[in-house]
Amino acid sequence: MLKIAIADDEDAVITELRIIVKEFFYEQGKEIDISCYSSGEELLSYHQRFDLIFLDIQMQGIDGIDTAIEIRKTDKKAVLFYVTSYSEQISRSFSVHPFAFIEKPIDHKLLYKNLSEFMQYVYQEHEQQGIPFETLAGTALIKPEDIIYFEYEGNRRIRLVCDSAELYILDSIKNIFIKVEKYGFMKPHQSFIINPAKIKAVLDLDLLMSNKCKVPIAFKKKKIIIGQIQQYLCRTFERDF
Repeated sequence: MLKIAIADDEDAVITELRIIVKEFFYEQGKEIDISCYSSGEELLSYHQRFDLIFLDIQMQGIDGIDTAIEIRKTDKKAVLFYVTSYSEQISRSFSVHPFAFIEKPIDHKLLYKNLSEFMQYVYQEHEQQGIPFETLAGTALIKPEDIIYFEYEGNRRIRLVCDSAELYILDSIKNIFIKVEKYGFMKPHQSFIINPAKIKAVLDLDLLMSNKCKVPIAFKKKKIIIGQIQQYLCRTFERDF
């Protein structure tokens, strides 16, 4: 779940930003938690970490830039979106590494574009550590090489079997396959997605995996899957050689 903060001393701006941000992430299918603050002091007093922070540059008391300077003392990773009517303040803000500037009045299309760029940035950062999956226990970053297979158990419940753990995801096999296909994963059966690096043997209509479990191969897909495994082995041999 992404944690988002909005700090602005105009209630109307907070309301508008909240509505647009909720609509954007709803369309993306992402869970978010939004906290709203009427001043920089109020935001800082809660000592919370956020993934994304909207800061009004011109606020009563501590302004948005000074608020960001305080945030950066303990949090170097939070993404900052400045909301401003004052273009002359932009150069002063560079020291705290803002991600985007949102001018008032707010342009919905431009804000959507900025949020899309934020999402690309977040998931590129995450994928260096692992692929993000929304599990029943929260967001988990799993490296592709640690995954053995995914198994669909019904009612949108998917078991993710890794080298050292099992996790459960609420999603469809189709969506998961779209996410992992670029890493070379294969779909030998409508209920399974496997990591070919974890195959230990092909047993007629089963694949013996590294955890000693068997994954079925759909009869109609056997020729295709065997061909994909052979291609994978050839690529691996060439790379190692």
